[in-house]
Parts: sequence; structure tokens; C-alpha cells
Amino acid sequence: MTGEPGLDTPSAPPAAHSVPDLLLTLRQARFTGSVLVSGTPGGTIRLEQGLVTAVETPGAPAVETLLLKSGRIGEAQWAAAEAAAGSASPGGRPADLGAVLVAQGAIGAAELETVCAAAVFDGAFALALGRPGSWQAAEADLPARIALRPGVEPGRLSEETARRVSLLTRLGSPPRELAAVRIRPSAQAGTAAARTSARHRDILVAATGRRTARDLAFALGRGVFAVMLDLVRMDAGHLLHREPATAAPGVPSVAPRTPPSGPPPISDGPLPRRVRGEQPLGATAARTGTPARGALSAPAEPTAAHEKSEKNAR
Repeated sequence: MTGEPGLDTPSAPPAAHSVPDLLLTLRQARFTGSVLVSGTPGGTIRLEQGLVTAVETPGAPAVETLLLKSGRIGEAQWAAAEAAAGSASPGGRPADLGAVLVAQGAIGAAELETVCAAAVFDGAFALALGRPGSWQAAEADLPARIALRPGVEPGRLSEETARRVSLLTRLGSPPRELAAVRIRPSAQAGTAAARTSARHRDILVAATGRRTARDLAFALGRGVFAVMLDLVRMDAGHLLHREPATAAPGVPSVAPRTPPSGPPPISDGPLPRRVRGEQPLGATAARTGTPARGALSAPAEPTAAHEKSEKNAR
């Protein structure tokens, strides 16, 4: 299905005007497959029975990066699990890598669920920061190697994405603008570093002046939203200097290009209401194929798994 698909189910509406609308339609149809979103950064949204189980995008670290870069799982443990998952299904369809990691004792089931949930929410947030493009749904697609099960309701994912965009905007750093700058420590950072948290000190060490928030997230094994929120707080303490990310053509990003949130902290105050006009995760396609922006609905309270991920990030 491409452009403005009519789903291959008789009960599906004839059209969806945005990716969030499409996801809601696919939820009603209990669709299992993928939605491929074009644009920058673009990505793949995995669904099982209409629930979002993974969001894979070069714009945000995936579960593998979050686990390995944060040190939750060692390289040898990951390689052993991959080998076991591959050999467990000689028919060509690899076994559930998450289940293998838990079975081998590399990570607990609850912790893995928390990391998977963080990656789903952070991937959706990263898609919201990019230029909108078209989309394509594919039924005959392999599931994610490691996924959140049973998954997240599409409406819940849209609401949380809108909340994150609204929060950063309210704090004076619209995320699309923050995503476009490179970060380096300020002149005052050296003397103030000892009084900051370990999480902030890690950012100061990794902020070489060449890295964006996305690059820092990949380097540290943390979510893009979590890094952005820390950057805003550090900026308020005059610890950072922002430089426009205007790299010369052909100069690659310094972030590791491993396959594709840790988890994102929340603000200390009440959650903001949605700002009208914010249009996260807005990859849409009109009948003519011309991309148009979509919008997400109003914010809601985080899920239990996501609340746990945010608490652990603090």
C-alpha cells in the first residue's frame, strides 16, 4: 500500500490523511506489518495486531544501541544472543532476540520491556522532528528483531510525542531548532562540572562541538528526547555553547551508524497542554503523492512502562 492506501481489508476506511491517522486505521484493522516513512530522517514503524512494537529510524538510537552503549549488555552477550536467535529458527525466520537475551540471563524481562518502550517513544519523537514525506504500508514484512510486546496504542504514542514537542517548546528550545545545532562546553563548564550530575558530565565530555543532540544520544546510548531535555537544563546553567550544524556537503555525522529511549526523564512540573499547530510524526501523502504535514492529538499521562523508564533515567 502506498500513498493514500485503501487497506486490503473490507472494513478499512478508504483513506488516511496522516501517519497518525493511518496508524489508528491499522489498529482498527488489527494490521500486522510495517509502515515505511520516507523523508528525513524517515524510518520504519512495526505493528502487531495494530499495536506499535518498534520504531526504527536513523534519527534515534534503537534498542541495540541503548543496551550496548549504556553498558547494560556486553558485546559478547549480544553476539551470543544473536547467534542463538539465528540458529533457533533454521527456517529463515530468526527467533525473538529479546526472548533469547532474557533466557540467557543477559537482562531481566522487566528491564528489557522498559528499554523497548523507551526506544519506541524516542523513535516516534525523532520522526516528528524531520521533514514530512510519504508513507507505505507493507503486510509481508519481517517483525522487528527485538520489540515491545504487546505494543503501544497508536493514539497513546501520538499523545506522548506531542507532549514532548510541547514541553521542549515551552522551555524555550523548540526541538526542531535544537536538533539543528552542534554542542560544545562553554567557557564556564570546566569550573562548574564538578557540581553537575554524572549524566551532565557525560554530555560535557561527549560534546566535542561536532555533535548534535542526536549524535550525543547515539554516543551515550540514551534517548534523543532525554539528551535534549538535559541540554536545555545545562544551557540554563551556562554550561553549553550552541553552534549551527552547517556541515559541509559530504561530511558525515559522527554518530555511530548502528541500527536503531537511556530512557527519557520528565520535567519537574505538570505536563503541558498540547500546543495547537504542533505537528509531530507528520509523514503524510495526498492523493496526488504530494507530502503534507500531519498532526498528533493532545497529550496524555505516560504508560506504566514509560513512567518506569523515565524514573530510571533520573
